[in-house]
Amino acid sequence: MPAPADALFAATIHLMPTIENMFFDRHRFLKAMLESGVDKRPSGGEFAAFDIEVDGPGNISKQVTGSEAYAYGRRNIIRQGRVFIPTHIYAFAVEGKLLRHGQGTTGIENLLKLYPEASILDFKQRCTAQILMGNGAAASADGWTTLNGDTTYNPDGTALNGLLDFATPATQADVVENITKSNTTTFWYNQYVNVPSFATNGKRLMRDAYNQATMRSLYEKPPRLGFCDSTSFNNYYDTLDDQVRYASGAAPKTTGEEGNDYDDGLMFHKLELFADPAIDDNVAQWGHGANGGMYFLSPESFFILQLGQGDEGGVELTKGFFELRGPYKLEGRDAWGFEYVSAFQIACRNLKCNAAIEGTAIL
Repeated sequence: MPAPADALFAATIHLMPTIENMFFDRHRFLKAMLESGVDKRPSGGEFAAFDIEVDGPGNISKQVTGSEAYAYGRRNIIRQGRVFIPTHIYAFAVEGKLLRHGQGTTGIENLLKLYPEASILDFKQRCTAQILMGNGAAASADGWTTLNGDTTYNPDGTALNGLLDFATPATQADVVENITKSNTTTFWYNQYVNVPSFATNGKRLMRDAYNQATMRSLYEKPPRLGFCDSTSFNNYYDTLDDQVRYASGAAPKTTGEEGNDYDDGLMFHKLELFADPAIDDNVAQWGHGANGGMYFLSPESFFILQLGQGDEGGVELTKGFFELRGPYKLEGRDAWGFEYVSAFQIACRNLKCNAAIEGTAIL
């Protein structure tokens, strides 16, 4: 008998974990951030405000005789960050003709690969590319925050700067999440290093960025996730000895060439470094040119704000996080519509414990 649209919907929901795993096999950013324990919560509205602690609240008073008067500090250490949470909808139609021809389990399986599976993979690839590299306007994906400070994102009609600048803290002056960057007044900035030649001092400068981010962390934790282009990944790989161990994989430990650049990460101190296909070493989105780059990220400094939440009593907040809706009979067409809905935004509460590195593709 023909495959009804409801059956396709039910099969998609049932197979969603498998479909997501297929995506995460090649795009580790979202999965790595979620598995790292990043805070994930409902926002309460499209415009979300949050407090950011940028310094200590008091002052030091030196005591010599013990009779010196001192005052309790009342410095304003809280600044208000603001983000807008847009809704992205990825809609696709399945023709009635294909449903009528999709008989039995084989027919349903083919339809799953042609439509729901391909759609969610494409949707998440565009999302990841926007977050890591930006410039997703052509794909209508530019509402998500981008890490790339060389480009902008546009959640509500106004172009906003990406989070991490490829510039020294002293020269960073963009407005990010409603706060003007400065390393002397607002203390709202990210760490940065430039690598002129990876073969000469690449690992040492990576260590500089790692240590700078660690020392300025409010959480006393080093950055634990790193993402880079494949050339930069291989440059770092080649500096390690023959017994290099990938950080993860099917087996508890894999050695030498048995790992995979995209499935498994390389350890750099306590940071797990991944190559992501969305990051290229030669793209127009990087204002600093064709020389590659890395992000060193502290998951504790990020959080994901969502519109809505999951079923009552559920653990995961799923509403607006690539949720599938449908099927809808399309008026005047022999077709049914389905929609993947995303209504979330990534925000940062402490830029100082994150780093941007450029030049790592230059050997």
